[in-house]
Amino acid sequence: MTAPLLAPVAKSLVVARSVDDAFRLYTQDIAKWWPTRTHSLGGDKVAAVVMEGRIGGRIFERWQSGSEKLWGTILAWDAPQRVVHTWHVATDPEHSSEIELRFVALGANRTRVTLEQRNWERMSGERAADIRGNYNSGWESVFIGTFGGYAGQGRDT
Repeated sequence: MTAPLLAPVAKSLVVARSVDDAFRLYTQDIAKWWPTRTHSLGGDKVAAVVMEGRIGGRIFERWQSGSEKLWGTILAWDAPQRVVHTWHVATDPEHSSEIELRFVALGANRTRVTLEQRNWERMSGERAADIRGNYNSGWESVFIGTFGGYAGQGRDT
């Protein structure tokens, strides 16, 4: 008997930026907005967060000591409309979820950014539902609050 599929976590916001700017702010500027004090492996040890902009590129945190902690790997890089990557912070890559970000122009300086995290079944059995719940609330803070604030979240009208 296979485990039931857990629904993806989906979050969406509108930023007062062009598609190119929104994509750049999310990917290249991740170190400027990601809240490493509360959402990282190293906390105060973290010197940077890096997203290497290419298929096969890594997403990782670099500590002040120079050591690196892998968060995920880029699976699709369709700048500036889409990026897909694995996500396995604090677990091994075999138990990774997958995150897809889409950037859709709503006008010259308005972009809808949508985040979907899926493949919860790859995670640790019965804990997958709890982990999904934690990420659902975590993305409210990190994606909606922190990234949205950094990128200039606009009204969704």
